[in-house]
Amino acid sequence: MPNIPAEILIAIIRLAAFWIVFYILHRPKTLLRSVLAIILMSIIFPVGRILFFTSGGNFSVSVVSCTLLLLTLAFICKDSDFIRPIISALYVNGMLQIINYILSCYMFAFYGELPPSFSLWSYFWKTIEGIIFLFWTLFYYRVARNITAKTPISFSLLIVLTPIIGLAVIIASTNATGSLLEYGVNVFLYGGLFGTLIVVLNMCIFYLYTKLSVAHGSLVLAAELANTPPVWTQEQGLSPIFIKKYEITPREREVVEAMLHGKTDKEIATVLNIAVNTVQVHLKRIYRKTGAAGRFALSALVRGSEKDTNPLK
Repeated sequence: MPNIPAEILIAIIRLAAFWIVFYILHRPKTLLRSVLAIILMSIIFPVGRILFFTSGGNFSVSVVSCTLLLLTLAFICKDSDFIRPIISALYVNGMLQIINYILSCYMFAFYGELPPSFSLWSYFWKTIEGIIFLFWTLFYYRVARNITAKTPISFSLLIVLTPIIGLAVIIASTNATGSLLEYGVNVFLYGGLFGTLIVVLNMCIFYLYTKLSVAHGSLVLAAELANTPPVWTQEQGLSPIFIKKYEITPREREVVEAMLHGKTDKEIATVLNIAVNTVQVHLKRIYRKTGAAGRFALSALVRGSEKDTNPLK
């Protein structure tokens, strides 16, 4: 019979790991999606256990079911960039199964045989596996926050296919487990050590992947900024993009450009042949449209990165 407290403990650890990735990292946008995500995160581990035992311990059934549930969770947690939760779903599932494989190898190497599914040893190793997975998801969360929406597809394929290929090799190797048993525990000890090395390499690749992703995003942003015309120049005045974005009228444009040339309200009124109060009314409307708090804030907004944003100098 299953140990109910142990099953609940392991389920809570798995829920905490999934919470870190799919709720904090890919927070659902609506209350309904949040509720559905929490329900799905709560049942992923129990459903996987039930399907594993009802299928007679078929490892492939457990992997497929977990993958489908995680992809459903990714759909629930999707935002404007659907690629990021998909990457999380595939990568988390692959690493989870690899960690499960590693702990199974160590369990056989140290225990001497594969213990019954509901034994204390089995729950002990499952608890350790859950804790390791929880710590790994903390690492994943800290690194994956840097994944940008404009990540090159080649990097996305690299990070997704790396654990999946390793997982495919593991699934294929499980078919030969029966013949390997006669070679002794060293085979499984070496398998566990090799699997641990795979996890470490995966973490290094993933860290490198996110660094490249951030670098690529910075290059794209720099290129976009380089091709963006300046908001204001002394020769050409305000750019059409700025005027259109904030719905600046022709008279308001004249007021802003005069202000940017360092003229006071009285000087602007003289140049434009309007009253000082009228100048101040135009400036207040411009402040409201642009969200600037005042003359200096408006000057800083238009001048951008210029060090001297004081329009009175």
